Parts: sequence; C-alpha cells; structure tokens
Amino acid sequence: MYRNKLILAALSSVLVFGAAAGASFAAPGDGPRQHAGMGRPGRDAFFEITYVRMLKQFDTNKDGKISKEEATEGVDKIFAAIDTNNDGSLTPGEIRQYRQAEMKAIKDQRKQNAGENSDGNAAPETSDNGDQGPPPRDDHDGGHRWMHHGSNIMHASIMMERIDTDENGQISKQEAEAAIDKLFVRMDRNKDGVISIDDMPDRPLL
Repeated sequence: MYRNKLILAALSSVLVFGAAAGASFAAPGDGPRQHAGMGRPGRDAFFEITYVRMLKQFDTNKDGKISKEEATEGVDKIFAAIDTNNDGSLTPGEIRQYRQAEMKAIKDQRKQNAGENSDGNAAPETSDNGDQGPPPRDDHDGGHRWMHHGSNIMHASIMMERIDTDENGQISKQEAEAAIDKLFVRMDRNKDGVISIDDMPDRPLL
C-alpha cells in the first residue's frame, strides 16, 4: 500500500503537470531550448528522467518498454488518487493537498529508513565548537527555501494553464489524457508505438 503511494507521489508532478511541460518543449529546430542551469532540466534530460520513472512504475509486464496502454493506465491511477471528490476533475486545491500529503509521507519514510540504518552503526557525534551545538544556519537558507517555494507555485500555475485547455480552472480526465498523449508522441522518437531505451537521446555519460 505504501509503495503504491510513493509511486503516485513520484509521478504525479511528472506525468500530470510534467506531461504538459514535456509537450511544450520545442522539438529540434522548432525554437529555443532550455539551457542547463536555469532551474529546470532541458528537453533531453526531462525525457530521460521521465522514461526512467515510467519504466520503474508503469512497466507492468517488465519488458523494458512503456506502451501507450501502460502510460494511460498509470495516469488514470494518478488521476483517481488526486480526484478525492470523484467529480472527474482536478482542482488546484486537490493537487496541492495531494502533493503535500504524499511529500510528507515520503519524508516520514526517509526519516524512518535513516533511523533504521543508523541503529548500531552511528558513530559518536563530535563537534569542533565544544558544547555550543551545531553552527547557526545562514539566513540565506531561509530565503532560498522561500524562493524555491515560490518557484514551485509559479511552475505549477504554468502547468495548470497548459493542461487546462478549456480554461475552466480544473483539469479534466480528457485534458490529462491529452497531455500524456502529447508527451508519449514526443518521447516515442522512432514511432514504434512504445517508449524504450532506443528513443532516448544519444549523449555522453560524462
């Protein structure tokens, strides 16, 4: 049960919001591409990350490929999990609440795993500042967190606008499926009907 929650949490932003982002990236020669270091991965990196996540979570028959059916079924599960009132549409509030709950679950699980891994293996804590405790955190860190939070809100708003094609402030099942359809077409570079390693861009490892 918890594994399923992690699956949905990991993929909700990529395959619901991210589908529109992937579809909006310009195809080669169609316009400017995202540059490295600007806060979001470029088109090729986005496809690689999305492929790995889809492969791990959606590849139900474990053949190393993502079929259109597998992608659609995966998005349907995500949609159903977010649509808590079962009205067939996702509101910004539902998406926000879902993401907050799932991220909290992931953080709690990480803390639990860290506690289990440290049992019996923790080295004595040492400090160079005597008994003064840990050094104070830089004020810049708090500012960075707020900037990151604001960036996430703005990015989510942009994704909502791109997926919400009828501009009614909600994402319908049809709009979500249309977004994943566009992403699938972009990622299936060799047009064989599946997303596989053959569709990933050729790039040096380092």
